[in-house]
Amino acid sequence: MKHKQIIDKIGFNQLTQAIEEDLARLINRGMSFKKGGSIRNVSEYAIPLMLTRWNCVLLAEDGIAKYYKEKVALTLAVLFHKYGLYDKTITNKAFHAIDKLNDDVVLSDDFYRKSDQIKDFLKTKPLELKRKPKKPNNITFFRPNDIVSIKLYNNYYAAYIHKLTGVNEAPILEFYDGIFEKVPEAKELKGLKAKGEKFNDGKIHKANFAIYGMKYQPDLAGQIELIDTNKNSDFVPNNSHLEDSIGLFTVSNLFSIQKTINKMFDE
Repeated sequence: MKHKQIIDKIGFNQLTQAIEEDLARLINRGMSFKKGGSIRNVSEYAIPLMLTRWNCVLLAEDGIAKYYKEKVALTLAVLFHKYGLYDKTITNKAFHAIDKLNDDVVLSDDFYRKSDQIKDFLKTKPLELKRKPKKPNNITFFRPNDIVSIKLYNNYYAAYIHKLTGVNEAPILEFYDGIFEKVPEAKELKGLKAKGEKFNDGKIHKANFAIYGMKYQPDLAGQIELIDTNKNSDFVPNNSHLEDSIGLFTVSNLFSIQKTINKMFDE
């Protein structure tokens, strides 16, 4: 049994690509941090960040297509194993997913026949990667003037995309100063102030972030949702109350921005 054989039986290539791109970014950084001595192992670094994002699907109570949770759980478990990671909770979710997909005859007869082999394979200890995985290409399907919601745990944060880096590489966004219990509507954001970032000088500055890896629209992890596209200047976050920005923007990604959001909105 090989990882690709299982992935092929699931038959959701775009989901596989999205998860692999997330893992490649995380593991590249994790291996660098481990080499530099700032973390002990890649799993402890990568898995919590990965699940904070993909739990937006796995823990969702509604709005998820039938059997999508099962396919996400199984694909995560297989790709974790491929990239040298292991999480007991995800592996157990994958086993339940296999049973559910078989009970409802969702996938092929071959998947049904090989189910015990797949479970046995996922129980084996994954091999730690010796080389960094290939970095994914930087591309985004979001566009300037898009207004988006980013979910982090049980809260939602709204942001306005001003422009893109390079040739459709990464959206440069600015957060609205608001924490929401659900995805906000565009009308809730009209005229809202921008959220700034506190720097070492003790002042709150304008803050724009280039989010690399923010690619798919719709987002297969369910973390980022397009609220609206609006060129009306009334929807641009009002940052007139903030100090001038430190540089044009901060380079970030889907995982680093999690920590940034926590820090910005806790201050």
